Amino acid sequence: MIVSYLELAFFIIVGVQLIYWVVWLAGVLKLKPDTENKPAHGVSVVVAANNELQNLQQLIPLLLKQSYHTYEIIIVDDRSSDGSYDYLLGLSQQEPNLKLLQVSELPDHLNGKKYALTLGIKAASYDQILLTDADCSPLSNNWISSFANSWDSQTSFVLGFSEYERKKGLLNYFIRFETILTGIQYVSAAVLGKPYMGVGRNLSYSKTLFLSKKGFHGFQGVTGGDDDLFVNKYAIGSNTKTQLSQKSAVSSKPKSNFTNFMTQKVRHLSVGKYYSSKSKIILGFFTFTWLATWAIAPFEILLTQNLMAPILLLLGRYILIGATILVFKNKSGAKLSLLGLILLDFMFVLYYFVIGARTLLTKRVKWS
Repeated sequence: MIVSYLELAFFIIVGVQLIYWVVWLAGVLKLKPDTENKPAHGVSVVVAANNELQNLQQLIPLLLKQSYHTYEIIIVDDRSSDGSYDYLLGLSQQEPNLKLLQVSELPDHLNGKKYALTLGIKAASYDQILLTDADCSPLSNNWISSFANSWDSQTSFVLGFSEYERKKGLLNYFIRFETILTGIQYVSAAVLGKPYMGVGRNLSYSKTLFLSKKGFHGFQGVTGGDDDLFVNKYAIGSNTKTQLSQKSAVSSKPKSNFTNFMTQKVRHLSVGKYYSSKSKIILGFFTFTWLATWAIAPFEILLTQNLMAPILLLLGRYILIGATILVFKNKSGAKLSLLGLILLDFMFVLYYFVIGARTLLTKRVKWS
């Protein structure tokens, strides 16, 4: 009797996983290639930076080389003490489309990055805001134009993807896998008309919408969530587009040790409690069935009298995961070897148990 219940639970859980991956794959396959047109509107690139001098010295030249006809770059220096302001001030005097704002004091009960972004967006000359972080690098001179091509009168959000740089080591391999996994989910959901998040490293939205909704009102004091919470609250199928191509790609610098990576992910995961109930249920059930697959599969394989059925189900799951990642890689330009897919699958389970425990035990979320 116990074996029968175990088999039933296994088939239900893995079956749900298969359904999820079919949906993610359908969303990725539905992504359309870039459309070539010549939009007439301007774009305001907004970057908030706190003690990011070296990163800004790499990023700003890449932004100034963008091959779009009308754009501005707004850098908000958030209380930096590393010489960023002097560097930016000198550069802004040479580059007419580079604006510099400075935050000298942070108002009480406000998150620093959200306040800096709000100042930058309010100062923007154009309605289309394009966001990235100081430690990011557009991989093409057509980064701005690719987002501008996606914009029309009905658009309020354009969701892009940001991968992490490839480095040596197992941690970097897992970071890039987890980033692609997250990208597959939110990009697919948006393509299928159910957007729920974006990433501030590569995200565009409307200044008009931002100001009309009072910006980050309701979560302005939350550490993190300046990107995904705003999307989760106001993005719908009819006002949201995706931009997934090598032209629109942005690369970011990954964490180099496990402690810093976990701190970053605890911050990200802690923001999820502010998602809509529907988003939390869908994402939570996906993660639960993933973890449950690994929890039940060993017992099912050891106790079942028909080994072929569970093996075929698990094989089908891996085929769907691999196919989805391959399609996503081809469309986004992201790089990830699938040779270690089973290892990554197992690492994801361990990672979620550890990060879940840390999130529950962490009383105050920090930036680093």
